[in-house]
Amino acid sequence: GACALRYSATAHEVAAGEGTAEIVELTKRQRGLVTGGGVEILGRKLRPPEDLDSKGGWAISWAEEDAAAAYADLFEGEPCIFITPDAVYVGTRFKRALCKKLSAPPKTAKDVVAAVNSLQPDAPLRSVSFAGNHPPVVNAYNTFVAGIAKLDGELPPTIGRVGSASPNDAYAYFLERRNDHLVAEAGKLIARMKVDVDKKLVPLICASSTREAAVAYKMALMKSVYVHESMGKFVDRCRADGAVELHVIRGDVEETEFGCFGKIVFEMFYRVDLTTMG
Repeated sequence: GACALRYSATAHEVAAGEGTAEIVELTKRQRGLVTGGGVEILGRKLRPPEDLDSKGGWAISWAEEDAAAAYADLFEGEPCIFITPDAVYVGTRFKRALCKKLSAPPKTAKDVVAAVNSLQPDAPLRSVSFAGNHPPVVNAYNTFVAGIAKLDGELPPTIGRVGSASPNDAYAYFLERRNDHLVAEAGKLIARMKVDVDKKLVPLICASSTREAAVAYKMALMKSVYVHESMGKFVDRCRADGAVELHVIRGDVEETEFGCFGKIVFEMFYRVDLTTMG
């Protein structure tokens, strides 16, 4: 059967040569995906030394920080859609599914736009999710061309372009696009907040104050939040509870509107003055 072997250890356990190993059995759906369902797990596949030519069993090993990143990617990673010179893929950093082969690479931006417009969930976009059948939907940041050297015309902002078709490079580019999109969306919330302030309205959107964010979260008033990765404890709490629409922004944001407003902005379900609550 297919499974994941997860080993973890604290710094003290590492020094003592100890730790905890856990076998995570894959579900029927997960086993089907990786053993014949068309989802390729990316990495160096290790095979038994006595049977190196075997088409059967294999293992991929990740260590230290790469292990945590790989596990999160395999079980929770958001997929992107990328068009290479010969195919359309859905994938994350460590998973990839071939959705459609192309007879020839797109030659113009118009060709690319037409190809993207034809991409629908399950027709041909495939799910790589371990949690259920969740084929992606084309959105403002998740679709791009990869490794296509020549392309006449300009692509619209909703379709990106990266020089390499390597899955690693493609997914790194996707993460950049997603982060830029989230920064822009956070900026739109801040602009709406400023309009409300100018009109002297009771707030619906708040920024800057981590105290007010804590109050809104505790009182179940928070609908969605854009928060920087540096606020790790708050991010972990939101992820664990799953009660709020969470958007984590990464990297240097100091020169952005989001960075200038304390690296956190959130929208509530209804207007309320949080300064009167605690």
